Amino acid sequence: MTEELSYKSVGAWLANESKQLYYQFTAHQDGSNGESIIMRSFHWRPPDDPIPQGSQLLTRQEALEKWNALKSMGWRRCAGPLQ
Repeated sequence: MTEELSYKSVGAWLANESKQLYYQFTAHQDGSNGESIIMRSFHWRPPDDPIPQGSQLLTRQEALEKWNALKSMGWRRCAGPLQ
């Protein structure tokens, strides 16, 4: 793991501003013993509102692997477009 993540109500965000793409990672309580993470993707071209592109339910380990893969490709952590 290259970065410690904390999942609050707003989650953690990664941005690829050149492609105008954003990912939001938030905790999902599904009643199981393991923690699941929802990864939502958005296209955002200011000043327009972000456009949801889809979502995916991941295990915490899968989410961390995805986070680290995106970071290694140049994505950066950000506050997110939905602030």
